Amino acid sequence: MSRRAPLALLVLAACTANGAGGLKSTPPSASRPSSSSSPSVPAPFVFAVKGDWGAGTRAQQQVTDEMCALRRTLKFKYIVTTGDNFYTPDGNATQQNYYGPERCLYSYPGNVWRAVWGNHDVAGPSTGTVLGSPQRYYTWSVGATQFFMLDANDPGSPAQRSWLARALSSSPARVRIVVFHQPAFTSGLHSDNTSAQRNWVPLFVRYHVTLVLTGHNHDYEHLKVDGIDYVVSGGGGQTSYPCLRVEPGAIRCVSAYHFLIVSVSSSAVIVRAVKASGGELDEFEINVPPGAS
Repeated sequence: MSRRAPLALLVLAACTANGAGGLKSTPPSASRPSSSSSPSVPAPFVFAVKGDWGAGTRAQQQVTDEMCALRRTLKFKYIVTTGDNFYTPDGNATQQNYYGPERCLYSYPGNVWRAVWGNHDVAGPSTGTVLGSPQRYYTWSVGATQFFMLDANDPGSPAQRSWLARALSSSPARVRIVVFHQPAFTSGLHSDNTSAQRNWVPLFVRYHVTLVLTGHNHDYEHLKVDGIDYVVSGGGGQTSYPCLRVEPGAIRCVSAYHFLIVSVSSSAVIVRAVKASGGELDEFEINVPPGAS
C-alpha cells in the first residue's frame, strides 16, 4: 500500500547515514557477504538513483543540478545508477557527458558511485574505471541493506544465475535491493526482458527481494509483480520515451526526467521520484517485516 512520508523522515535518515557502517564490495567469486556489514538493527540511510543519464544534454544537467540542490539537505553520498551511464562515445566518460555536468556530484566529499552496465556501457571501460564498479555483477552492503548489481546484457548466463542464487540464499540482509539495466517488466518503449523473467525473477520471489531498480526505458515506472516492487528509472538525461501499454502489475508510468531518493529505515523503504525541475513525481513505501531475513 502506497503512503506518503514527510521529507523530514528522509532528512533524518540521511543524517543518520553519515555515521552508518562502511561500504563493502564483494566480487562474484565470493558467495557470502561479511556478517559485519549486517547488524541486527539496521542503520537508516539515504541513497540516490538515476539511469540513462550521461548524454551531455540539458536534461542531464537539470537532473544533476536538482540532485545536488537536494543533497544540501539530505547529504546522501551513495549514487546508484541503473545503467547507460555514458553516451557518445558509448561507455566512455568525457568532459561533455560526465566531467562537466556531473562535477557537483563526483566532487562531493565521500561521494560513492555504484553502477551497473547498460547496453551503451559495454563498448568502453568507464563504468568500471570512473564509477568504480568492480565487476559486471557484484554485491555490496551498507548496514542491514544488501545490493545485488547484475549484468542484464547477459541475463541467460548460467554462471551469473548461480552466483545470484548463492548470494541471495546466503544473505543475512533485512533489505535486499537488486539493480540491473534492461527491465524484467515495463510499460515503456523497449519490451520486457523475458530472459531476466525466466532466470532471475523466480530467485527474487524465493529469496524475498525488497526492491528491484532498472533503467533502459527513459521514463519512470512503478510496478508490483508477485509482491515485489519494481521501479524503472531511466529519466536521467537521455531523450525521453513514452509509456506505450499497461503492463500487468503497473501502478504508474510517466515520461519525465527524474531521479530517485530512497530512504531505508528499520521498518520501511521509502522511494521518492523527484522531477528534474524539482518537486515530487511519485512516492511509495515498502514495509520491512520485523526480523525479515
